[in-house]
Amino acid sequence: MTLLAGGLISLLLLNSAVNQDSFELNKLQKETTGYTDEQQQLQQDVDGYSAPGSLADRARRLGMVPGGEPAFLTPGGGVHGSPSPATEPPAPPSPSSPAPSSAPGSGATPSGATPSGPTPSGSAAGGAR
Repeated sequence: MTLLAGGLISLLLLNSAVNQDSFELNKLQKETTGYTDEQQQLQQDVDGYSAPGSLADRARRLGMVPGGEPAFLTPGGGVHGSPSPATEPPAPPSPSSPAPSSAPGSGATPSGATPSGPTPSGSAAGGAR
């Protein structure tokens, strides 16, 4: 009888230990899922910031402009290509401007644009007099 009671008590203690470990495992799995979700959200943020359109918008807000044709220095000290300063391209049309006014056949020009249109090299041509 003592042997049976001892066996039942040891079985009860073993079952309690297994259940406690099961609860700990479940808690750790939920924690891991939370960390995985956070990592995926952060990766999406990084991907959004590194997208070409997002980089161009942030660079434009910082006052940066696209570079022109590059020039390279040769090992002998010469220059390959013709360097030129970067010029600001014409501003893109604002997304808040109404689209129907620029429909084909309407004869109207979008706000801020001239009928002849802006020239990208207008600032460079004005500087070389």
